Amino acid sequence: MADDLAQRADRMLSLWSDLSMRHVALGGACACGTGGVSLRLEDFELDIVGYLEDVGLRCGVEEVVNFFNALQKSAAQDQPLSHLLHEVQQDRLPGVVAEWLLPKIERTLTSFSELHGAGARG
Repeated sequence: MADDLAQRADRMLSLWSDLSMRHVALGGACACGTGGVSLRLEDFELDIVGYLEDVGLRCGVEEVVNFFNALQKSAAQDQPLSHLLHEVQQDRLPGVVAEWLLPKIERTLTSFSELHGAGARG
């Protein structure tokens, strides 16, 4: 099971690496030629991890709740989504936590990929 999780985490790391560099336009250009705001998907990394943390703290799975409680008390990580995926890839998370976390990350990144993936390069 750990090998499967590691392989899935590896695929998500590759996908996130590709997606995080893409741009998302917020708003459109007006007639005067002034464009809207453009952000990289990487800018949403804290939001994604914040969402996972919020859901994890309310999920009722003791190991997951304990993991996110400990995460809140630890020092903030640069690139927290990548960090979580590396932890899964290296089998450093409790199995219950990795099995809970990875499908949610996969759904999120797959959704980003569908909206901003191939052919949607910024």
